[in-house]
Amino acid sequence: MHPSDKVTTQAGNLQLAQDQHSETAPANLGPELLDPITMPLTGQALIEASAGTGKTYTLAALYLRLLLGLGRDRALTVDQILVVTFTEAATQELRERIRARIQEARTAFVLSASDDPFIAQLLMLHQDHAAAVLDLEYAASEMDQAAVFTIHGFCQRMLRQHAFESSANFNAQLLSDDTALVRQALLDYWRTELYDSPSDLAHEILACFPAPDKLLGQIRGYLGLSGLQLSPDYRGFDLQGQWREFIALQRQLQQSLQQVLDSTDPADDLQALIRESSVDKRSYSKKNLPLWYGKLADFARGGKAPFKELLKFSSEQLQLKAKTEDVPEHPIFEQINGFCARQIDFKAVIFCRALSAVQKNMQAEKYKFQQLSFDDLLQKLAGALCSDTGTALALAIRKQYPFALIDEFQDTDPEQYAIFNQLYGVNPMDAESAGLPGHSEQLGLLMIGDPKQSIYAFRGADIFTYMLARRQVQKHYTLGTNWRSSQGMVSATNQLFERSPAAFIYSEDIPFYPVKAAKSTAGGLTYEGQPLAALLFWQSTNSVNNDQYLNELALVCATQIERMLLNGKLKNEPLNPSNIAVLVRDRREAGLIQQALQQLQIDSVFMSNRDNVYSLNLARELQYILKAVNEPSNERFLRTAIATEIFQLNALELYTLNQDELAWEQLVEEFSQYRQIWWRSGVLAMLHQLLQQRSLAKRWLCDVQGDRRLTDFLHLAELLQQASVELESNEALIRFLQDKRLQPSSQAQEQQLRLDSDRARVTVITIHKSKGLEYDLVYIPFACRYRQSTGLLFHDDTGQAIIDLSAKLHREEIAKEQLAEDLRLLYVAITRAVHGCFIGMADVCLRNKSVWQKTAIGYLLTCVVQRSETVLLEGINLSEALALLAGENQHISIIGSANIDLAQADLFASAAPAIEVAPTRLQVKAFSRKIQYQWRVTSYSALSRDAQQAPLIESAKLDLEVFAEEQEILLPSSDKTIFSFAKGAVAGTFLHSIYEEIDFTCTDQLQIQQVLEQRLALSGYDLDWLPSLSDFVYQSLRVPLIASNTRDQSTTAEPFSLSDISNSDRLVEMEFVLPFKEIHSSAINQLLARYDPLAKRAGELVFSKVCGMLKGFIDLTLRHDNKYYVVDYKSNFLGEQLSDYHTQALQLAMIDHRYDFQYVLYTLALHRLLRTRLVNYDYERDIGGVFYLFLRGMAANSDTGVFYYKPEKELIEKLDQLFEEGV
Repeated sequence: MHPSDKVTTQAGNLQLAQDQHSETAPANLGPELLDPITMPLTGQALIEASAGTGKTYTLAALYLRLLLGLGRDRALTVDQILVVTFTEAATQELRERIRARIQEARTAFVLSASDDPFIAQLLMLHQDHAAAVLDLEYAASEMDQAAVFTIHGFCQRMLRQHAFESSANFNAQLLSDDTALVRQALLDYWRTELYDSPSDLAHEILACFPAPDKLLGQIRGYLGLSGLQLSPDYRGFDLQGQWREFIALQRQLQQSLQQVLDSTDPADDLQALIRESSVDKRSYSKKNLPLWYGKLADFARGGKAPFKELLKFSSEQLQLKAKTEDVPEHPIFEQINGFCARQIDFKAVIFCRALSAVQKNMQAEKYKFQQLSFDDLLQKLAGALCSDTGTALALAIRKQYPFALIDEFQDTDPEQYAIFNQLYGVNPMDAESAGLPGHSEQLGLLMIGDPKQSIYAFRGADIFTYMLARRQVQKHYTLGTNWRSSQGMVSATNQLFERSPAAFIYSEDIPFYPVKAAKSTAGGLTYEGQPLAALLFWQSTNSVNNDQYLNELALVCATQIERMLLNGKLKNEPLNPSNIAVLVRDRREAGLIQQALQQLQIDSVFMSNRDNVYSLNLARELQYILKAVNEPSNERFLRTAIATEIFQLNALELYTLNQDELAWEQLVEEFSQYRQIWWRSGVLAMLHQLLQQRSLAKRWLCDVQGDRRLTDFLHLAELLQQASVELESNEALIRFLQDKRLQPSSQAQEQQLRLDSDRARVTVITIHKSKGLEYDLVYIPFACRYRQSTGLLFHDDTGQAIIDLSAKLHREEIAKEQLAEDLRLLYVAITRAVHGCFIGMADVCLRNKSVWQKTAIGYLLTCVVQRSETVLLEGINLSEALALLAGENQHISIIGSANIDLAQADLFASAAPAIEVAPTRLQVKAFSRKIQYQWRVTSYSALSRDAQQAPLIESAKLDLEVFAEEQEILLPSSDKTIFSFAKGAVAGTFLHSIYEEIDFTCTDQLQIQQVLEQRLALSGYDLDWLPSLSDFVYQSLRVPLIASNTRDQSTTAEPFSLSDISNSDRLVEMEFVLPFKEIHSSAINQLLARYDPLAKRAGELVFSKVCGMLKGFIDLTLRHDNKYYVVDYKSNFLGEQLSDYHTQALQLAMIDHRYDFQYVLYTLALHRLLRTRLVNYDYERDIGGVFYLFLRGMAANSDTGVFYYKPEKELIEKLDQLFEEGV
């Protein structure tokens, strides 16, 4: 039954029955319209942001409020605000959008004016503009440290940083793609299952799954889902034991059947017993009965069990088919019934056993090789939070990130939500568990997303988890204005979805709220000078099957696009192909559209999330070429290679090579030269030589798909070159390519097809890929394509995910969930449009029965509210349903053959004129330089961001950096010392600023007090701190910097203090930029560990290959006795006593933050500077070393708080060489 068929009749109308989810849900009063200025920033809240309503803008706005402390007791820094999203691309975009917003707000506070309405309100609310500028400046400078992660990146970071509490394997390697591991685990199961089975059982298994890849395709999508239930569950099923019992029963039945067949007793005449009974003779007809009986006879003589026919003779089936109590009876009928009941469902059994075995095999392999997949990261963190140390772990994470914003929350899953609910779903009455001063309500969790756009179930997204979270969260908000689409497009979309009482099936949990348009105009789309409706339906007048529908609407769509390009305008400007997108569900639909566009000579490009370059025929052909290059004397390999489409040799050219011995020898020699290049310079160089020598690019570009072929060829060449670095031979690379071809991964981003050209073309794109994008004109030609439910997964009333292996018991639930997802996909597709959306419609039939009503668009057209009642427009035809919709809104229109010629035969003419885009006359200069893709401007912070924690200090259960930067409310205190002064990054910036402005040589505290008074006021600190801070700063200037506890064996310098340094001998915030060739973390780690005692004890740096410029600022560079020193101020809070700042404690802090790496970089910068500035520069003579001044531990008559070290000359020189030459 289709969900739209679940109705009850009342007063002549058909009323939609409430689904079970709705019955238990609370009454939905509707969410509050969000105001980013007044929205509370504590506790849990859910924002439902419809398409185009400015989700990212809102997120960045709330981020600004958190930075400025508006709406909370205190401001947060960028490393305290956790922002989580689901892809690397989204992470990068969010980081840049937030950075730009911070800069925009900073400028506004400097000028005390802004045209942006939100920032203008910030200016009014935040009275201290100077302090705001400081906060925003600091935030902008620290954006490299901003806690913006993917969900997996966040989990990995927490497991690393809190390895002790989470019991995580610190040295585990992260698998970015577990495809090969999954395949190997499946093959291990396959061999065990088949090799250990008797031959007859193995044949039964192979009848269901002829090859392991078929089985892998069935279970692959369920391997990463946690908490699944199987129905029925055969994971503990004794297959071989049950098979033996089944075979014994089969032999007994065959013997009994043979006896009956051989019997001359009329009581054993089974056919007569059935004919003379009341069994329905329409089923058991004179034609059918003898055929079925013949199958029984074949089985009795040792044939394969014909279960379909055997069931006809079971006592249970005969009872069902009998019209009266006159039911045929015979012992064999009962025996057949018992035998059929013991039939083994091999597909379900093998599915369960394979799923269980593959999961176990994978876990064993990953444990053996210390590997983790992305799914493991979630499971381990979720498990750790529920373990005995979970409370401590949650406490540490809350301290680190008091506030979290979860973007794209509609794509969450049970484990992801469990993690954040465990962290931030704190009972307000349980203040201690929050781990923060004051109430637990200072914790914040903001979930932002749109359930109507939850379309990634195949990646593990679970809309039912979102629905559960929605019910648990008390505060709901929505965004009410669409900033993307025209007024007409917004109005039409509202009308289409608002007219249905349950537009997304689960009406209580996924309601549709209409939005208003920010743009006041209806839209600027015209055709031949006449305005077009925003939502336009093409309607075919014929009843068609799915294939006919696809073919016909592909041609109609292509012709519509051609007409619009020739005669349409957008805002009085001619349309360009790049303005247009055709949205499809799969590659088949895309292929039909591209073929139709090609007939009309309209260029297009196809984009999909699932396209993998290894799955292309080109990859198979490239494998043939590699084999021929590796063995050029192998005639079979060579003939196969040159016959590929890559070479594009015609029949005559191939025939000539086959007949001309000299030409063949030249070909062998050519391939031998390719092999030499491969050995000498790598596979990439070899393939480039092949491309050039054979002029393949020129040949390919003569074809309409030439750009595509060339892009894919170069892409494959790059991937093979990358792989070859870790492979030992050419043969190994060929095997690598074969394995990738046989099992391409949809997870690996680098394997997805690249855009083959940036010239103006129509975009053909899957709906999944289009999410988050926008196009001026959107075409959805196949909205009426009917897809029968083929999935196995459904959710029960509690939201529990269940795999129905019977595929019979829960067909309605599975169909209902598929329709719900189809509705969400349709919503995503329509809302990509800015100005216009065209939808292709037809009366699609399956086995001569109309099924268009069972599609998503059909559901919206037929399940509507009329006169405050929900009605199902049963019996209405497509034309009537569309006319009814168009009559409800002026921005919706219908195109049919009756009123427009778009469906006439001339549309399908193949000789249509080409669409020409005005050619450019500019010529680009030839680019000959090598592009360095790893080039970037980086910093110490960026390179050390993912540094591993040293095992030496894991047991401390305290992340020093988090604690040091934890912002703290400064409460009134009678004990005003540097230890009770505010902690965190803002306080650190304040203390830095004092030392930057004062004169170190001052003889009294007057000048220090003047600077402090000004800075305390600007930073919002109480002036009561002036005496104690003034005294502290004055005394710290007189602390000896080189004393007995800091002096190493090599230095001969005499102790001195900052008070000995005049302004002419100091350089504040010296900026440096170090160019460097390509390096990677392993080379840095080896070098540091060899020469630096702290680096030997620290966790390893972790970063990918990088080259470019390293930028930084040194707090203080000073000169004393003709020696130059690097000084870095640290405000880290290590304890409340001077003894907490002893040498060992400072070393631990240095190790934990990898400050050893920082001071080596700073020393290198100073080394390069002095080498160019000083005559006869000598490192040992001129470089004094580095001081790390832990300010809170510095006091007169104390040897605490000062860390001193002079890096070895050889280390600095080797690092200098590494930066100049690269690895």
